[in-house]
Amino acid sequence: MLSISFLFEDDEENDREEMEKHFEDRTNYHIRLVNKYLDKIKGNDSRADSKLIEEQKNKHDESKFVEPEYEPYLHVNWKYKMKDVGIDYKPGKEIEKEMQAATFHHVKTNEHHPEFWDGNSTIESINSNDRDKAPEKMVDATKMPSYAIIEMVADWMAMSEEKGTDPYEWAKMNINKRWKFTEEQEDFIYELLDKIWRKKK
Repeated sequence: MLSISFLFEDDEENDREEMEKHFEDRTNYHIRLVNKYLDKIKGNDSRADSKLIEEQKNKHDESKFVEPEYEPYLHVNWKYKMKDVGIDYKPGKEIEKEMQAATFHHVKTNEHHPEFWDGNSTIESINSNDRDKAPEKMVDATKMPSYAIIEMVADWMAMSEEKGTDPYEWAKMNINKRWKFTEEQEDFIYELLDKIWRKKK
């Protein structure tokens, strides 16, 4: 795998513009996909509150567009973009710390993340080596209400459509491994996937 360590000084302005454009295009695309799946859930599950769904559509991931999330998330998204093309992007230790802090701020600010509902979650609740993998201590999501689970599952399906992956696999990798859910919550998650994702196939 190729590796790049940071922005070269001569190209810094061009790289910055490209990073900003990629962040805005990719994040807005993700939000549109989340909204699509929230609408599908609203039309297929009686437990979905229409007013809440509209509120969720209007605010999903809006915290990424302001500090302390915006600047670090330029690098988070760029790192994923580079990974997709086989390049190991290394922005430097200070920026890596900011990326970790911004990710923790994001999950503690947005109700569709299980970490929001765990009063004992800390920055260590985000795996510093791979933010897509489980931390050492499982996050307690048992207080997560149905409206937040609905948005979380819409988020999972949006990511799966974008990446060409399977939300069932993501669920199996993370439920009661990364995030602790009750049996009732777990059943609800799979019911939503069955109604929306399976029907899509």
